[in-house]
Amino acid sequence: MKKTIIVLSASCLFFAACSEKEIQAPDDFEVSVSNIKYKPGDSVRFNLSGNPDNITFYSGEPGSEYDKRDFFSSDEGTLTLQFNSQTRAGATLPRNISVLISTDFNGEYTEQGVKAANWTDITNRAVMPANTASNADVVSGEINLDDLKVKGKPMYLAFRYVSENAAGTAQRYWNMGRMFLTNKVPGNVDFEITSSIEKGYFQVVEFQGADNKWTINTGTATSHRLVHTANAINTEPEDDWVVSRGFEVFQTFGNKKNAVNVKSISGGAPETFSWLYSAPGTYKATFIALNADRDTQKEVVREVLVTVE
Repeated sequence: MKKTIIVLSASCLFFAACSEKEIQAPDDFEVSVSNIKYKPGDSVRFNLSGNPDNITFYSGEPGSEYDKRDFFSSDEGTLTLQFNSQTRAGATLPRNISVLISTDFNGEYTEQGVKAANWTDITNRAVMPANTASNADVVSGEINLDDLKVKGKPMYLAFRYVSENAAGTAQRYWNMGRMFLTNKVPGNVDFEITSSIEKGYFQVVEFQGADNKWTINTGTATSHRLVHTANAINTEPEDDWVVSRGFEVFQTFGNKKNAVNVKSISGGAPETFSWLYSAPGTYKATFIALNADRDTQKEVVREVLVTVE
């Protein structure tokens, strides 16, 4: 009986020791360069010490900057909007739909809040259905909104439905969907700020009329639509808005995809790593050394300034 107890206790001590073994940060990892300055086309040799499990490198060149590896704000992008629209029913009337943009809307989804904002009408920038009932989607084309961006301010999109001659003529039905608001930054993957009309992206604001209003269809991802049904003859005039949430239009993807793998856990420890800088400039070369197991990872970051002139 005593022997059994002793064996079990030893087993417990063994596994406890294993579980208490912690992953250590690779603090002994260091990086240096041999020269202070280089010429374009020179191969910069980085001297590495230590033996971490993994080493990743960001050169510091545009598109490969460690500080911009996650989402970040870029002034270099081109902002485009695209959506589908269709009409049904109603008489042949001047188009009674408007597409509007604001950067000073205060987020108060009331008539007073919407009226207090400045709205730019961009309807004429879009391809819209002809002045007939098409019953088919028409793609707006990519609408450039760069001239309407304001740094530090979100952008709001609104669709406005206004009935005309409601006392004598039935009004047209409008259906908007498949919206893509995209920031296109050179050298980066296009960032889709929104790629659909999802629940919570828009709110309905009624100015005038109670017979019809905008409805937000949040079915499948491909069928998110903003729908305003046709006003029948002899209904009261309508002035109905549906307004988006604020979109951060300068945001784009980071550049983790441009990180270079220097060492993996299965590889040996390199003593040097070389990189060619083709253009003059001062670059912050960054190495990330990582030790990890299934549950834990610990890293250190080492930075070296490289001057090319």
